[in-house]
Amino acid sequence: MSFPKLLYIAGSQDFPDKASFFSCLERLLSEGLSWFQFRDKSLAENELFAWALEIRELTSRYNALLTINDRPDVAWLVGSDGVHLGQDDIPSITSELLPRDYQSLHIGISTHNLYEVKRSVILSPSYLGVGPINPTKTKDLEHPPRGIQGIIETRKITPLPLVAIGGITPALAGEIFRAGAQTVAVSGAITKSPNPVNTMKDFLNS
Repeated sequence: MSFPKLLYIAGSQDFPDKASFFSCLERLLSEGLSWFQFRDKSLAENELFAWALEIRELTSRYNALLTINDRPDVAWLVGSDGVHLGQDDIPSITSELLPRDYQSLHIGISTHNLYEVKRSVILSPSYLGVGPINPTKTKDLEHPPRGIQGIIETRKITPLPLVAIGGITPALAGEIFRAGAQTVAVSGAITKSPNPVNTMKDFLNS
């Protein structure tokens, strides 16, 4: 499966209010963003579903892919294109209790070392997240940065699409693509930019 070269990741925790979140997201979508991942750690269950539903409507309007973080149930219920899971979430895609309809979702799995890569490949995901490439302030790091070498090592193991994440700048994106990644995933680089649209275009032009 082919994925866009840029994945933007954000949630309610990254913006002062709901209006600013949706305003920023729609502006990016209207200027060429084609893949968004909703990653939220603070909303209550009913709010999470309501936001995801609105995001699905917005991304559909612009023909953009939507991936939901951690929650295959929410992804399926709102008609998302896919779900992204961490290593602790892997049992949720191997459970016999999952509806057969979940098979229509693309599934990404985060990896932080070669053991996790080999463990994840067995499950035949749609893509692998590889990181963190560099230190990042957007998310507390539980694993040491891997640098470009993380992409190179992972590419030797699997032909799956690779999504690089963690402290990536437009200046570094080209090197990451040359190392074997199909996509760069960014959050703070765009969210905290004084001009998010220009920063997004810098990534797209890498």
